Amino acid sequence: MKSPELLRETAKVLEETEEKIKSLTVLSPRRKQSALNKIREAKENFRKLADDVVIDNEELANFFLKRAVRLKNATNDKTIEKLGEKEYMKDVEAMLKYSKAAPYDFAGYMKYVNRAYKAYVWGMVSFFVTTTFLPVEFKITSLILLIPILLSLLSLRKRGYTGLMLAFAAVPIPLITGALAVRAYSEVFITPNALQEAAQGLGVSATTAQIIAGVMVLFGIAELLLLSYAIYMFYKHRHAFL
Repeated sequence: MKSPELLRETAKVLEETEEKIKSLTVLSPRRKQSALNKIREAKENFRKLADDVVIDNEELANFFLKRAVRLKNATNDKTIEKLGEKEYMKDVEAMLKYSKAAPYDFAGYMKYVNRAYKAYVWGMVSFFVTTTFLPVEFKITSLILLIPILLSLLSLRKRGYTGLMLAFAAVPIPLITGALAVRAYSEVFITPNALQEAAQGLGVSATTAQIIAGVMVLFGIAELLLLSYAIYMFYKHRHAFL
């Protein structure tokens, strides 16, 4: 595999970049220290990753090396004056982001993100199912959330940071709905009046109403568990998203 060698070379170039940053005079002291910290972290990330590679991705490793070389070449007072401090710092930040995302491409960490994605999908499916027999307000809410949820799914599939933010924003309401749904459907088994109202409202027998309520309780529990797991894993592996 060529990837480990290329990643080590990337770390070496970043180490050279670090030395060049120390001699810069155009950056403010705060930004200079910030750049040093980020480049050091990126360097260590790539160096560590080189020993953990299980997936050979020579093209991506070459991309990282080229970006590191470009950053190194830009690390001088004259170039930074042309680019501007903000643009230079954006390139530094990008290098750090790449170093944090790289394990998902080389070390096999994508399996954790894929598990979270599947949990998110099925959790949202459960959310829409649980609103089927709830009051109309819940149905309207689910329709309002439909577009953001679909957009988050599309973006998450491509490891887009926007999708991650949409997922974080979309999950709270389904979680609350899931908890309320479990409570509401459980009432059918606890309160005779609730059972009677459910049977009359659905136009079915009491036994059928209990079966439906039982299924909805299971969907509600699944919704809570799956979405809680998904959002935890998405946060834990947030660096996979760019």
